[in-house]
Amino acid sequence: MDKSVQRSLDELLRSLRQSSEYRAFEKARETLDQDVSRRKKTDAFRRENYLLQNSERGALPAEQEKMSAACRKLREDPVINTYLDAELAVCRTLRQVSLRIMDSIDLDLDCMEDILS
Repeated sequence: MDKSVQRSLDELLRSLRQSSEYRAFEKARETLDQDVSRRKKTDAFRRENYLLQNSERGALPAEQEKMSAACRKLREDPVINTYLDAELAVCRTLRQVSLRIMDSIDLDLDCMEDILS
């Protein structure tokens, strides 16, 4: 990798780690980690949600409703709710950064638009 790109990447990573979103996530994670039971419930939900969202067949309506109900129940716990909100904020920040990078680089992919959408 070009040294200039590496330096810029390192600076971006420092900025992300120092962002209010990431600091809030770290604080929420520390709080969640104080209770093993909460951590296990949260991780089980996150894992199932990830698998459902990334399933090749797509999520069936019944599965989506089951996950929504599980999410609502988990979010009744203020510690878990704070953690999930903080995680989502970090993910949105990372998504915005990724999209900005991808939008600024022309990889000449017009011929693949139908499969990339």
